[in-house]
Amino acid sequence: MCGIFGIINDEKKQAAQTVLDGLKKLEYRGYDSWGIALKTSDSNEILLDKHIGKIGNAVTNLPTGGTIAIGHTRWATHGGVTDANAHVENYQELQSELRHKKHQFISETDTEVIAHLIEEEAKTKPLFLATLTAFKKLVGSNAIVVLDGKTGEVVVCRNGSPVVLGVTKETTYIASDATALLDKTNTVYFMDDNEAAYINKSYIELFSIDTEKAKKLVLQKIDWKAQAAEKGGFAHFALKEISEQSTTIPHVLLKRSKALSEVAELIKEGYRPIMIACGSASYCGLAAQYVFADLGIDSTNYGGYEYAPFARLATDKTLVFAISQSGETADTILAVKEAKKRGAKIVGVINAQGSTLERLSDYLLPVEAGPEIAVVSTKAFTAQLATFFALHSVIKNDDPSTFINEFSNWIQSKELHKTILDCAKHLLKSEHIYLIGKHINYPSALEFALKLKETSYIHAESFASGELKHGVISLIQPGTPCIVLTAHDDIYKEVISSAIELKSRGGMIIGVGPDTNQAFDFHIKTHATGNLYSIFYNVVVGQLLGYFVGVGRGADPDKPRNLAKSVTVK
Repeated sequence: MCGIFGIINDEKKQAAQTVLDGLKKLEYRGYDSWGIALKTSDSNEILLDKHIGKIGNAVTNLPTGGTIAIGHTRWATHGGVTDANAHVENYQELQSELRHKKHQFISETDTEVIAHLIEEEAKTKPLFLATLTAFKKLVGSNAIVVLDGKTGEVVVCRNGSPVVLGVTKETTYIASDATALLDKTNTVYFMDDNEAAYINKSYIELFSIDTEKAKKLVLQKIDWKAQAAEKGGFAHFALKEISEQSTTIPHVLLKRSKALSEVAELIKEGYRPIMIACGSASYCGLAAQYVFADLGIDSTNYGGYEYAPFARLATDKTLVFAISQSGETADTILAVKEAKKRGAKIVGVINAQGSTLERLSDYLLPVEAGPEIAVVSTKAFTAQLATFFALHSVIKNDDPSTFINEFSNWIQSKELHKTILDCAKHLLKSEHIYLIGKHINYPSALEFALKLKETSYIHAESFASGELKHGVISLIQPGTPCIVLTAHDDIYKEVISSAIELKSRGGMIIGVGPDTNQAFDFHIKTHATGNLYSIFYNVVVGQLLGYFVGVGRGADPDKPRNLAKSVTVK
């Protein structure tokens, strides 16, 4: 949530433009407003350029010639989306104290209090110590970058919100996400919580915020390629990332890492799996319950934001699967820390590299889907899901090759895209869409509905098909779109029976599955597959349908309103 980009010692002397380009690569982290601060080369002045709205096609009016600049693209949690308000849980208390000291505030945003705190501390301390002192007073998940207009020195502090430093021989970059650095350098340092960095044009020093003592800076290489964060000829990142699942899912299903085998052994030894996640990742955790149940293993899925009442149930025989695309989801991190206090072992199922959850994990199962730029998760979700199927394959010793071959051909089929596009045209003016699924296609229905909500802004609600008779069916009126997820399994007839019930109340039935049925007004064909693997087909249909409906309704499938890619606040 929110994106930071900075550069120190820009050899091309285009610091403002470099930061603008970096912020554009981070727009998925926040797009309510943006701003850049440039230190001019010939004076102590800092020039500012800030605006409301998306940054995608923006230009900056800042001059060329600068070598140091920092910038911010904002996702609003406090303060209106205005030019003056272009994140700190205790900001009201801090603001009140500062007002008593005659500080004048010019915006509503909680962020402004940080600058005033540093200003107050700098009356008696050098900038670096003033920044650390001020940062220690902040409550919440924060990352800040502070630029000294006189010296060009930069201070970076992190607690909860991600920051990565990119390094070349001459230049240092600062970013909220490594994807913004891929065309600059692959040599990075992922800052940890309660770390600060002092940067000037000659060197970087790393410090502990708590002790204010220096720490060793150990750089690492990242293996993502710059082109992986480009659209590559697709109209949107969302469509590109949906298409990439033809390779990302097989990659995860076939990979047999040492960590995967070690986790499988722990489960065989009796460690009880629980899944902790939020959003799409939580639906992956719910699906994992069905995967484990197929192995005769009891497991539980928790939303990270609802784990606290159950934390005391964790023991040293609990195996926590922490599922997150970014590895920085605040609620998931807090839940994992609570489980870890009670002796639980942590398995990270993470896409991004160098994250907080990665550092908290005892075992890492990287899903390796590559950069996911669209805010709406597609390939990262299915790669996380495939991780549990890979674990299933290791424990059960089965072979996913048949599914892989069929799925990869199916997802690239032009006929599939045409069918879904035709279906989307019938949904453009819908206000409500209801979905049903049973067993593993219940979490499939939940994720399907979320894709529709995120990308098209249509109210979409999913139910286990068995819930229809328990009140849900009262929602159905003549013409209401109802999506029915099916598979070749022993409950097919039950699901079709539910579809007929919906149809008898006037519902327009969209059937998704291997076979058509007279109950369907519209059919989107998937491949016949076993009970578990059907979720991949049905989820992808949801991704594509959400994409096409969203585009048809004029929404931006890469950057849905009010959403950001990484939720780093509680």
